[in-house]
Amino acid sequence: MKRGGSSQLKEVLCALCRLVSACGVGLNPETFRRAKFDRPETVAEFWNLLYCLLTKIYQVRYGASVTIDETENLGNRISYVKTVLRHQGYGRSAFYQLPLDGSQGSRELLLSFSWLLLQMKPLERILQMNRAAVGDEISVCTCSCKLDLKENQDSKSLVGREVDVRYLQWLNGKLRFCWRTLHAVHQEKCCLLHKIHLYTQGCHVDQSVSHLSVLETDLVRHPDNYTKVLESENTNLEAYVQWKHLEPVYWQWMVSVLESTYENEQVLSMQDQDHKRYETSQWSNNLKHDIDKLNGDLEGISRNLQELLQRRQSSWNEQIKEIEKNVTEKEQRLMFKKIKQEVQKNTEDVKSQNAQARDMHGPFRLVFREGSGTQNASVNKNFYTRAFYATELSKELQKACTELEAEFQRLQDECRCKLEKISEEFEGVICIPPAKG
Repeated sequence: MKRGGSSQLKEVLCALCRLVSACGVGLNPETFRRAKFDRPETVAEFWNLLYCLLTKIYQVRYGASVTIDETENLGNRISYVKTVLRHQGYGRSAFYQLPLDGSQGSRELLLSFSWLLLQMKPLERILQMNRAAVGDEISVCTCSCKLDLKENQDSKSLVGREVDVRYLQWLNGKLRFCWRTLHAVHQEKCCLLHKIHLYTQGCHVDQSVSHLSVLETDLVRHPDNYTKVLESENTNLEAYVQWKHLEPVYWQWMVSVLESTYENEQVLSMQDQDHKRYETSQWSNNLKHDIDKLNGDLEGISRNLQELLQRRQSSWNEQIKEIEKNVTEKEQRLMFKKIKQEVQKNTEDVKSQNAQARDMHGPFRLVFREGSGTQNASVNKNFYTRAFYATELSKELQKACTELEAEFQRLQDECRCKLEKISEEFEGVICIPPAKG
């Protein structure tokens, strides 16, 4: 690369290092240069970089708070990165053959990092995660999910041990108290949020919002408190603009990295060619024997499946003939019409549920609305488009709560029946149900 190109490469690598530093990983352009020449001292840094990037990506995707465990050893981080990249479709086999001790493979890690930049857009997601949220946002999800009720693994360890029921009651009471405390804190937060939105009506330059958010109100009162936050975000945006301006230089440099990787692989293959020739011939003979065996097994399975299919078809044909004898033509038309109506109804229900789940999922901005003597808080998606009222969301949540309560009641009835069967085996034992409330 020419001298002017090397200076541009240094600039783009500096911008890239500033962007990824938001994940808590400090890199410098020299680390990338050493990785190109497969230097082992940069391996641990790249594994940590990939681990932190993937952790942050999933934090942004699912909206959950993901904490990075600094005490986790390098082997666990390497296994995590390999698993996630395999799930995402990264296909270089040399990457998955890298050792878990982090002793080699910095060039392969540079290639996987570049693939990650291109496929999963981590830089944009980091900017989204670190942006200063001006409006009051709330995370909403009304997507239906299957209740995955599994047996508690900890209960197996309690077999043969006596557990005091009073201790379980104390834990239940403590859990209820924590829930009530959390609910009270959320109620207080909503009341304060409502006061701010009400008292700042008409203060916002955007009439579609018309009121200030909590951050905007605090910014008006204490502007110096957010100077560092805005300067940090501005620095990240400047680095991203510089990266986008010089991004072709980085990919041109990565072409040279790929070429050096290919040359290195050719040299290694020529060195190992003589050594592997005998092993290859022996392996091909064993492979031919295995293929012949698999072909024989496959032919046998195919014959069995064909015989089974013929028997099933003959059985189904006999059943259809029996039904046709017993059902008249008019009844057949009515039956097909009824089936068609049920299928159409189920299809419409699924479509409405999917549309509703799409409309009520993700981060939403809270916008206060006051009209006709009532005060309603509406949730405005994508800041100003496709809004829906909080009462609609409340109805959906109440419906979900009713379904969960019904499921809880069903599980209670099942447990009660199990306890009754168990108590019947003991003589002279009376089970008194707990008091309600």
